[in-house]
Amino acid sequence: MDFLALNSSQPHERNNLQQLSEETLNGKARQLQDEVIQYKAAHEGEINEIKSRIREVYPNEVVQQLSPGIRDHIKAGVQALTKDELKTQFPRLMPVSLKQQLDDTDKQLRKAKNAFQNSEARSFNSSIDIVDAVTRNEQLKLVSRPDGEKSSLWPADLNSLFAYDPENVKKLLKDYELPIDKAHDVNINCFLGYIGVKQQLV
Repeated sequence: MDFLALNSSQPHERNNLQQLSEETLNGKARQLQDEVIQYKAAHEGEINEIKSRIREVYPNEVVQQLSPGIRDHIKAGVQALTKDELKTQFPRLMPVSLKQQLDDTDKQLRKAKNAFQNSEARSFNSSIDIVDAVTRNEQLKLVSRPDGEKSSLWPADLNSLFAYDPENVKKLLKDYELPIDKAHDVNINCFLGYIGVKQQLV
C-alpha cells in the first residue's frame, strides 16, 4: 500500500467534507428561515382574519341570533331615546315653530301693505281743498285702521264727516286709536290731519 499517496489524499477529502458540511448547514439554515417566515405569514393571516370577524362578522351574527322579541325591544328603546332627545333638543335648536314664523311673516307683510296703501291714500287726500270737496261732494281716499281693516265709521266724503255729531267723531277717533279732545272741532281737525287733509277747520 502506498501510505504516502493515502496520506496526501486525506487533507483533500477532509476539505471536501468540511465544504459539504458548511453548504449543508447553510442550506438547512435558509430552509428553516423560509419555514419561519411562511409560518409567521400564515399565522398573521389567521390573526387578521380573527380580528376582522370580531370587528365585522360577529356583531351581525350576535344580532341575528337574538330573538325577534329582544331585537324589537332594543329597536323600540333606541327609537324612544331618539324621540326624547329630539323633544329636548328641538325647542332649543328651533325656538320658534315654522308655523309661528309663517304667521309672523304674514302679519308683517299685511302691515307693510296697509302702510303703503295708507301712504297713497294720504297723498291723494292731501290735494283736497275742503271748500271744493264739500261743494263737489268729493270722495275721500280710504285710510285703513292700524289693524288694516276699514272702520265702520269711515266717512265717504267730507260732508259725511262734518255731519257726524261729537259722539260719533269720538268713536271714529277711538277706532283709529287717535287722541280725543273735549272740543268737537279739535277732534275733526285731528282726523283730517290723520287721513292726509292739510286744511283745518277754523
